[in-house]
Amino acid sequence: MSIYLAIAAKSFQRSLTYRAANVAGIITNTFFAAVYVFVYVALLKGRGTVGGLDMRDAITYVIVSQSLLMAMSAFGNRDLSEAIIRGEIVSDLCRPVDFYGMWAAIDLGRGVYYLIFRGIPTYVLGAVLFGIRHPADPLAWGAFALCLLSGMVISFAFRFIANSLAFWTTDARGLNYLTNTVVMFFSGFIVPLNFFPPSLRTLTEWLPFRALAHLPISVYLGKVSGAELALALAQQAIWLVVLVAIGRWVLGRMVRRLAINGG
Repeated sequence: MSIYLAIAAKSFQRSLTYRAANVAGIITNTFFAAVYVFVYVALLKGRGTVGGLDMRDAITYVIVSQSLLMAMSAFGNRDLSEAIIRGEIVSDLCRPVDFYGMWAAIDLGRGVYYLIFRGIPTYVLGAVLFGIRHPADPLAWGAFALCLLSGMVISFAFRFIANSLAFWTTDARGLNYLTNTVVMFFSGFIVPLNFFPPSLRTLTEWLPFRALAHLPISVYLGKVSGAELALALAQQAIWLVVLVAIGRWVLGRMVRRLAINGG
């Protein structure tokens, strides 16, 4: 286990080198948060609530979702697919560590970095500029943190499958763009799932993607708690087992069919 913690720490440290890019990202997230806030203010003004969210709930939803974008890798991450296409996974497969666990550690280290250095500054700026709700119950903060961890792991498990498909194609960008669009829509990053029609809302609640945004933000707002939260977490745990199993099956297929030029 210490090996994977060390890998995660190295991934965290490597992300620290891109400080200027992170500052630019914070500004970008805050800008788009402002755009969304103005849209929701126009939508909710004079209406009271829409989909169970009042104006302050909607503003809070926007700020928290923008804070989680990079931590959840909502726009995807092509490191694995590019490593497959370039043949760099050969050295990774030769290492005395589990390939799947190694990439999970890399992704977790990067996610924690973005949560601390991108998410928290965006959250603070949004709170100062627009005013947001904060959980009054310390237990809500704990449940929120648990949902964040669940979302980050599920995000990796799904993206590992999508990125691994690069083994069967020389250009995985189209697949990545498609899967990123699906994740962004069904996770609630673009529009809160509360605003979906009932039939579509029911579908999204059975998919794993709401763990990335809608579920943790709903817990943060106090909209999901108690038995409902326990059921949601159990559902996400089942999805995690399924996604990891599929990911490892795909990895097994990759390794059995892998052929390297020169040996």
